[in-house]
Amino acid sequence: MHHVFVDSNVLGSRTLYDWLFLLRSQSKMFSLSATPDVLDETHRVWRRKHPSAGGELRRNREKVFRENFDEILEDWTGGEAPNLRDKDDQHVHNAAVYSHADILLTMNIKDFGDPDLLPYDLYTPDEFFCLVESSHLFVVREVTRTQNTYWQSRRAKGDPVTSLAEALEKAGCPKFAAIVAEHLRVLSGPI
Repeated sequence: MHHVFVDSNVLGSRTLYDWLFLLRSQSKMFSLSATPDVLDETHRVWRRKHPSAGGELRRNREKVFRENFDEILEDWTGGEAPNLRDKDDQHVHNAAVYSHADILLTMNIKDFGDPDLLPYDLYTPDEFFCLVESSHLFVVREVTRTQNTYWQSRRAKGDPVTSLAEALEKAGCPKFAAIVAEHLRVLSGPI
């Protein structure tokens, strides 16, 4: 099982964290960890996008995160990380190292400097979701079915909904979006 440390920029997207959590629960091929600092950053970004939202929405997001992470590291070793291009990511690097992460999942790979000098692999969500699909095709198909059923029910209620593939593309996962579009085609049956 791979241990994945998740950066806040991944959790800032509902699309990304829904897929991440569903793939985790269905595949059992990886565990997830983060820190309270990562969750705080996520909430700050979310609040900027939703300044008038009430506290219940934030509390619900916090509950979803706490229920879906295998570990929220409350303590980890600090220190300078000279290889990093973005010094604000030192806490992310240090926590990933402390948790013995195999993978750091982030939208900002370039901020972590030379990947050959890191004790973990760097993946974007697009790369990571494609990796999951390469070894668990039918899990991805089942999660696609689950997601499609949910979003179709929202559409039936009159909610404005984009397609799963469009939502993934918008969230920065064009390769995985194409994979999901193919799963949707297969799930729709013969023409």
